[in-house]
Amino acid sequence: MMNRRKAREYAFILLFEYRFQPDEIGRILKDFFSEHDAGNQTEYIRTVVEGAVEHVEEIDALIGSYARDWDVQRISVVCMAVMRLAVYEMKYMPDIPPNVSVNEAVALAKEYDGEKAAPFINGILGNMKEICK
Repeated sequence: MMNRRKAREYAFILLFEYRFQPDEIGRILKDFFSEHDAGNQTEYIRTVVEGAVEHVEEIDALIGSYARDWDVQRISVVCMAVMRLAVYEMKYMPDIPPNVSVNEAVALAKEYDGEKAAPFINGILGNMKEICK
């Protein structure tokens, strides 16, 4: 049985893939679910990935407005995928506490983008928590 942390990790990976194949999100999800049994996390993964893709322009603009002195285009693909997932949760999934979204994003950033990415993501998402209720 898959837990939420693992489901978040898979959702992040799918959003990372989306960056390189933006017109293929349906196929990316189909391929993922044919290879992985997400069990009780299937709905969560589908919801956050499809939701983040559907609202990607709004989410990116929000990230850009909080990433002071950073052009969103210059933020690493890994950081953007992590933040897209977290911002979607904070804005559109009221059952997930914003602190959980931020903490999980920081953990993913440390694992996939290194220690230096974590404070950057924590700063942006931490400041964003208040408006994403």
